Amino acid sequence: METFLKMSEIRVAKAPCVIKTVVGSCIALCIWDRETRIGGMAHIMMPSNNGDTSAPKGKYADLAVDALINEMQEKGAVLKDMIATCIGGATMFGKVNGLKPTIGERNVEIVKSLLTDYTIPIMIESVGGFAGRKVALDCNNGAVTVTMLNKKFQYDW
Repeated sequence: METFLKMSEIRVAKAPCVIKTVVGSCIALCIWDRETRIGGMAHIMMPSNNGDTSAPKGKYADLAVDALINEMQEKGAVLKDMIATCIGGATMFGKVNGLKPTIGERNVEIVKSLLTDYTIPIMIESVGGFAGRKVALDCNNGAVTVTMLNKKFQYDW
């Protein structure tokens, strides 16, 4: 079974399932539980919610990381068995101010910080740059496939 994630969505599934999305400055945060083979992905658009209570739970990094982990735990995943992959955070429209971090850079920074707080290791990351990425998480084995500028990479645990 395959499922496609739109912006601001979160999906959690058990094998056999492949969760896919496409990101630019957004982050595709993939978390996988090695024991239960429960996987989840959040398509995170922005770094922080700044009081936006009407937004979907996956839109802002400061809420999406918690929401994804909680949903995985509700389905049986165990925090100590979780590993993460962080994909995206590209600078899609150029830097306006060379000193100010872009939305993509801020997204990456917040996601990494929150995963550190949870002690979930980031096993693989493909972040930054100037191009979007297609991402697929295979919940069966935790493999994350990233396609960027006609180049395909597969990361296996």
